[in-house]
Amino acid sequence: MKKVEAFETSDGKIFKDEQGAKQHEHFLAHREEVGKFLHSDMNLYKSLPQMSIAETTIIRWELYKTENLNVK
Repeated sequence: MKKVEAFETSDGKIFKDEQGAKQHEHFLAHREEVGKFLHSDMNLYKSLPQMSIAETTIIRWELYKTENLNVK
């Protein structure tokens, strides 16, 4: 048996790596506004697989901005 490090997000999910936990926290923080966009007429991608890809891309972009561009 060995001791392992894990990251717990505010909703109780456990992640092995910090980046995954950060991405999930960003998803939690932005899911309402991203969801509104995905269901709006501005979003051209209406099928569920496309919306899932778009959601992941938007969340990762938001995380990238905060970590690399000093944007909140």
